Amino acid sequence: MRLHVNDSDTTRGTAVSRRAMLGTLGAAALLLSGCNGEPADKPVTQIPDPLTPGLGKTGIADGEYAPPPTGTLPPPVTTREPKNYGIIPRSAWSRGGPNLATIDPMNGVKLITFHHSGDPKPFLTADYAQTAQHLEYVREYHRSRNFQDIGYHFAIDRAGRVWQLRSLAYQGQHVRYNNEHNVGIVVLGNFEMQSMTAAQQDRIRNFGFLVRKQYGLGIERVKTHQEIVSTECPGDAMQPFMVKIRRQGLI
Repeated sequence: MRLHVNDSDTTRGTAVSRRAMLGTLGAAALLLSGCNGEPADKPVTQIPDPLTPGLGKTGIADGEYAPPPTGTLPPPVTTREPKNYGIIPRSAWSRGGPNLATIDPMNGVKLITFHHSGDPKPFLTADYAQTAQHLEYVREYHRSRNFQDIGYHFAIDRAGRVWQLRSLAYQGQHVRYNNEHNVGIVVLGNFEMQSMTAAQQDRIRNFGFLVRKQYGLGIERVKTHQEIVSTECPGDAMQPFMVKIRRQGLI
């Protein structure tokens, strides 16, 4: 029996309805919409459409996706949280880019895979600037391990915010040998050690539903890491939740 840190009351995030989330997207693209008249930030790369078959390289070996707790965090790109509704763009947290010489095209989407970040110790911060620094630290760690870029496409932080990580134009590196057509969504935290926040649970449902409907995928196409390869990810505190909301049709 594992003990979980329950810090769900510390989050600043709020639930967003499926209708509101869907309203932020056009039929063919995930675009960042301005909130309350604020100007939108740079748009997220358009979702590849229509789905077409393609060939890609195998992914990185499973395991060790989270960087060690030691090391110096990079300086943040900005400490100001963008005032846009929905997805925080890549430009808000990183100036680095992928290795375009070796990265593989996504070639359409047929699967969505959820992960936890699996940090060596509980990841507790909901602060915007600290989260941005952490994501850049993960990106630098993945690049040091010969990933073409940070391994996931999106992250859901402790406040329930969604961050764009790797462009949807490219395959991720988040599931061994199963990255083609596969959107990787990482939920920040080690859910072998801690619990998800209420805001994370709400955003998993809403954002997972949004991506699934955008691509016309059946609910059975929403998986967790351990349902594809042998791994503890996404942890004992997240796996039953994912099974439950899928069974109830809530994602």
